[in-house]
This record gives sequence, C-alpha cells and structure tokens, in this order.
Amino acid sequence: MKILPMLIATSAIAIAASPMQAQEIDGSKFRSLDEGSWYHPVEPEQWSYYGADENEVYGVLSRIENAKGARSNADWPDTITAYGPGNWVYEFSQVGEAALKAGNYGAAINYFHTAAAPHAGLNEQNVALEKARDAYKMAMKDIGHYEEIEVAFEGETFTVHLHIPEGDGPFPVLVMSNGSDMSSVAALSYYEKHLQPKGIAFLTLDVPGMGRSSAYDMSDGRTEKLHVAAINWAKSDARLDPQNVFMQGISFSGHSAARIFAFHEDLDLGGIVYTCGPLHSAFLAPAHVYEDFPKFTIDGVKTRMGLSLDTSFEDFADAIRVLALGKHGAFEGPMIDTPILALNLNDDPSAPLDEMDELLARATAADRVVFDMPGHCPPHNHREPVVASWIAENLR
Repeated sequence: MKILPMLIATSAIAIAASPMQAQEIDGSKFRSLDEGSWYHPVEPEQWSYYGADENEVYGVLSRIENAKGARSNADWPDTITAYGPGNWVYEFSQVGEAALKAGNYGAAINYFHTAAAPHAGLNEQNVALEKARDAYKMAMKDIGHYEEIEVAFEGETFTVHLHIPEGDGPFPVLVMSNGSDMSSVAALSYYEKHLQPKGIAFLTLDVPGMGRSSAYDMSDGRTEKLHVAAINWAKSDARLDPQNVFMQGISFSGHSAARIFAFHEDLDLGGIVYTCGPLHSAFLAPAHVYEDFPKFTIDGVKTRMGLSLDTSFEDFADAIRVLALGKHGAFEGPMIDTPILALNLNDDPSAPLDEMDELLARATAADRVVFDMPGHCPPHNHREPVVASWIAENLR
C-alpha cells in the first residue's frame, strides 16, 4: 500500500486483518468548536469556496441570530419555526433568489442548497433544493455539456447529473455522491476546477432518501444500490469509457464506496475512492451516544433511513445496526484487485482509521491519505485535487 506524498504529513499504519470490534465514537467532535451552538453547521469558509459571498453570508447569519420569533430550540438561533424573516430556509432562499436574478449562479446554488439542508423532506426545503437545481442548470450552460438523466431502478427512478468535457470521447468518468446532508448539486466546483481540465466526465447522484433519490431509502443496508445502477448506466453510454469508470463516496457515501469495493468487484471499476465514511462502529453505539452528535446530522441520517424526525434514539440505534459492515463480511475474504484510494482525517469521530485500514487490508492496490486536522472529512480544496490526479494516474 502506498502512502501518497502530501503537503500535510501522513503516517503509515501497519495493516493486518483482525476481527472487527466496535470502537468508541465521540459525536461531540463532529463539529469544530468555532462553529458555535447552532442547529445547522455554520461554515462560511466552505460556502465561500463554493461561490457564496462572505459578506452576504455574514449578513444572513446576523439576521437569523437577531430575529425575533418562536424557536423550536431557544439555544439555537437558527430554529425560528415560521417561514419568514429569521427562518433559516427563508433567509438563505432570499439571497439565493437575488443571486439567481443577478446571474450569479454559483452563489445561488450554494445559498439554495444551504437553505435546504439537512434535506429532511420538509416542503420549504424541497422547494429550495429544486431552486438549487435550477441554478445548477443555468451555471452549466457555460461549462461543457450537461444533462439530467432518469435511471430506472426497482420500479422507481432517480436522477443522475452527467457532465461531459469538450473533445472526442469516450471519456473516463467519476460516479460520485456526497453524504447524508450534501446533495449532488454541491459539486460544481469539483468538476469545473479539477475534473474537466483533466478530461474526466462526472456523473453525480443523491444518496437514497435525498432529493432526486427520495423514492428510496437505506433501511435495507444497501447504501450502494443506486451507485451500482448509475455505474451500470455509465458503462452502457457510448460517450463514456467503460474501462475507466471510477466511483467516489464521501462521508455517508463513503460507506457506499466501501460496500462497492467489498461486494461488487464484478463491476470491474477503474478505481474506487473511499472518503471519510462511517463503516462499522458508528452504527453499533449505544443509543445515548447518538445524542452527542449534532441533531442536524442525525436528522439527515434519519431521513435517509426512512425514519421520521421524531424517531427515538433507541429506535434509531436499532435501525442503523444493519449498516455495520463488519456484520456483512466486508473486512474478510479474498484480496480485491480493484484499485482504491482512501482519504480521511486522523481523528474523524465517525470514521476511525483502524476500520478504514481493515478495509484496505483486502486491497492489492491501495493508496492512503490522512490529513492531520480536527473534524469530519478532509476539506474540499484538500481532497478534490488529490482525487482528480489519482484518477488521471490510474487510467487503464
């Protein structure tokens, strides 16, 4: 296994297959301390990376914090219940509308997507997410070829977003999905800045239970089922190179990437990119442990699992046991030849390195990058150029 050279130092960890045991997880470390006590994650730097105006963002946050009205939780400024001034969805949707009208589509995508999070199926959230998709379509008019495609699966359909670079194909393609609170429209800069310049097509989808994939959920434990359908579709399209289909799953979808690596070698992928996904112990904790995770995060996972937001922690804990990969043999069995790149933080609260390394122990060709920083998942501007370069270097 290679340890890729990085600006941020990584260290090798010896990998040896051993019985998987549940480890302690600490939900209190899921967010950095500087975010304060809000229901939503407050990430101006990340929003700016995606195109938001920093002054506009702080204006929105100030209006939310200083607004008067009934809150569902008095300790969280961003929980005003009535849809209007001070309400999270309303305030971010307002600046989204202004950005859309001004033709600032990248910012509009970000504002509407932020308004809709955690995409729990509430009406105002659904409207905001569709507005984000409208802005996404407008933004793509100047960035190569783009189309939305409906893929049939198990009697329903889900939407994939296809981006194709200019030039003669067939093109290598990355099939990618984000986590439980980031929809497929939050990846425009990934394609524009890193994949398109390398001639790599991009096929994105929402995880089961979110947005255009909301006809499904993850209650059966098959978090990768829509990814497999999307990969098979990609292999059938003449514009894409069936020998160079890559898959990436980020955060909750890192679990999907792990399942594809462990159970779907028959897909014959060019490579898999596992990124900071919970694998085993995160799904086996006692119910009280989940109370320490941000409610925003738990609400997103509940929705993806097909649970109502008022589901008790005890019932939530019972439902997610099905996701523990050690129970399904993912860390055992013969060696796997599909190349895999793993990216993580050195102390991710839901994706322990020991479990990631248990997975990589089955790989005949693995690259491992670990960033030394707190929180959950490497930042976009750290991980995205690494992935694009790795794909380019591993083309068949």
